[in-house]
Amino acid sequence: MKKTAENRYPHSATLFKFCKEALEIRYEGNVKVIDQDVGSILGYDPADCSHWKKGKKNIHALATLRSIADHLNLDERLLIEIAAGKIGLEEAIFEYRGYGSFALDGQHLENLKKDFFKNPGKWKKDSLKSFEELFDIDRNKVVEASEQVLQSGHFEEAPIYIPEVYQLYPNLVLEKNESLDISYKCIREGEGKTAKLLIQYKGPEMRPYIRFLVAKEFFKFLSANKIDFGEQFWGAPQEVQEIQANIFAGNLLIPGSLLRKEVERVDSSIDLVMQLAETFWVSKASMNQRLRDYLEFLN
Repeated sequence: MKKTAENRYPHSATLFKFCKEALEIRYEGNVKVIDQDVGSILGYDPADCSHWKKGKKNIHALATLRSIADHLNLDERLLIEIAAGKIGLEEAIFEYRGYGSFALDGQHLENLKKDFFKNPGKWKKDSLKSFEELFDIDRNKVVEASEQVLQSGHFEEAPIYIPEVYQLYPNLVLEKNESLDISYKCIREGEGKTAKLLIQYKGPEMRPYIRFLVAKEFFKFLSANKIDFGEQFWGAPQEVQEIQANIFAGNLLIPGSLLRKEVERVDSSIDLVMQLAETFWVSKASMNQRLRDYLEFLN
């Protein structure tokens, strides 16, 4: 009997790993996810589940991918891209998790309030500030900072080229490194206005989620070292700065003025989000978030 080669369908194996991690994210570590939990999504017995996991079974039919999408409550286009090998596991998980919080609300906000009133000394230098003052996102200032960068670089068309943004600041270097065994890495030297930041990303091109992360690193580095616009955000609590960095990255990559212009150009008979994502070189998940953000604040 001829033995079937292991991992004959590597993208199917990646899809299996994605589904398992997605279930673990859903259960927030409260339930131990086993291989058969993944197989049960499609009603597979242990043998079929094992074949899928090892890449011996090709999972590519649209109906099958739709069943997985319904079970995991996600856009089936993400699964199609995984099954076709267009995106890897790391990027897929990032897209599934989303692009982080863009506001302090819900349970996270309540936990912060409890921590603030229980341990006010945790934020020593700002202990005299009220909770509202200390954890003010100040969204308008963040948006103004992104617009300041765009104006200084005369960026007036989509997409925004991140390497050209980095070139505006002598403290920052962004370079491609195809030998990296990770997606990107940050190398920081010194502190204050003479600090340096080198970011290397794995080539040959910068993936959409890496563009977003690199834009976040840009904001956090300038804020941490009080460089240029970053001085006004220096010293903010980490919880606030993470949200500010998300807002900044979203507005830098998808400026409100350019978004308005591009929405007027799209073909209404074709998927709006897909068209805009391609125009701005961002993912569909990122574009969805930015559209919600724009509709709420109109900038």
